[in-house]
Amino acid sequence: MRNLRPALALAALTVVALAGAPAAALPNDIHLTRLIDEDGAGGYVQDDLAFQAVTRELGLVMTPTSMQVAETTGHSGFDFGLDYSFHTMRFDEDYWRARELRDVPLMMTLGARARKGFVLPVPLTSEVEFGAEWLIDSQLLNLGTNVRVALNEGFRWIPDLAVQAGINRLVGNDELDLLTVTAGGQVSKGFGVAGSFNVNPFVGYQSIWVNASSRIVDADPLDTANVEDNVVFALQPLAQNRMDRLSLGLRLVVAVVSLSGGVDIDFMDPVDGTGVGGQRQTLLHYTIRAGVLL
Repeated sequence: MRNLRPALALAALTVVALAGAPAAALPNDIHLTRLIDEDGAGGYVQDDLAFQAVTRELGLVMTPTSMQVAETTGHSGFDFGLDYSFHTMRFDEDYWRARELRDVPLMMTLGARARKGFVLPVPLTSEVEFGAEWLIDSQLLNLGTNVRVALNEGFRWIPDLAVQAGINRLVGNDELDLLTVTAGGQVSKGFGVAGSFNVNPFVGYQSIWVNASSRIVDADPLDTANVEDNVVFALQPLAQNRMDRLSLGLRLVVAVVSLSGGVDIDFMDPVDGTGVGGQRQTLLHYTIRAGVLL
């Protein structure tokens, strides 16, 4: 133990140094100060409509994909997986001035998932999922959990059917508090091929609710003596920010290895007053996933 003390001390000093170092701005970081304008009278006013539009789309990007079959792992099963997604964005819209860099018209996320089956006190198969999602080139991380219940599973000719609900929380931004809640389900049916692997096409649907609020934002961080330039954006509650997500995909299982791919299509109404036309908007999310089923 005595020989480990120098290494432990060095590690502690490294952690302290990193924690005290100023964070560098990354291309996908969100800065709410860019959604604050001068009011012409020496004060500042926040753009609440732009805040709502940005947080809705960011919430969709950070909400984990519903790229999953209706089949659960079973009460003794485990599923570990990694997924990579890229998301088409509308960075040409003015409200995305909150982003550090707008030249690349997409965002990319990298996620990790773990699913475990369990038995409810009713004759249904259930599972719980925990996961994390990192927005690449940012300090933003999404942490969440999801519970699924299989209403029908394992019949030879009848498709599997499951319902699910989840909650996710965004961390990594000192100005923004973002929470998403999901509810939906999947339909799928697996087919054995040549006795060697299983192919399982699936369709999923989710409703996604986004709740967004800001902490106190200093419009002029360089002027530390002026407290009049502090603003707070209007709360964007769950009830005002519901979007729909349709998921289409295919899973292939060989032995204990699973490979999945597909697309999520998000449908949302535009935020009034942001300059976006009145037609319903769509965002596309393309995902590939690799995992191990045990």
